[in-house]
Amino acid sequence: MASKKKAGKRIKKAGSKAGSKAGSEAGSEASAGSKRTIVSYKDVQLAYLLDGIKGVAKATEGRKFAGKVIKRALAEMEKQGGSDIKELESYVAENFVSTGRGRTTPQAGDERQYRAQQVKTGGAFLRLPLTSLSVEKGGDVQVKFEADRIVVKAA
Repeated sequence: MASKKKAGKRIKKAGSKAGSKAGSEAGSEASAGSKRTIVSYKDVQLAYLLDGIKGVAKATEGRKFAGKVIKRALAEMEKQGGSDIKELESYVAENFVSTGRGRTTPQAGDERQYRAQQVKTGGAFLRLPLTSLSVEKGGDVQVKFEADRIVVKAA
């Protein structure tokens, strides 16, 4: 009687394997049309060494976490030394620098919403990132107040 139970289990297992195999084959056929490619930091390093910034931009075009991969490639290249990475450093600084709150630096044409802040009894104010204007700490900016907007320019 014990052998009948084992035989029954074997049949069930074999049937479940066949069913899962058929399901996985169907899933692989569906995903075959949309093959995902991954760009590693090593790919970015090679692209930079071969084609410069154009190669890096082409390799990471449309990638969700391109900044993270490029920053890792830059960090690894800094550790290794031996190649001129100033162009890559400036590319990262212009395009992938965080504003300190986990957000990337705004580029020309970007729109963002900011909340007004207030300290104790003072008036409301905005805290804006100025790195996209190439303004460092202590740098001067020109501010123009209009009826419905405020325009900030590097001085």
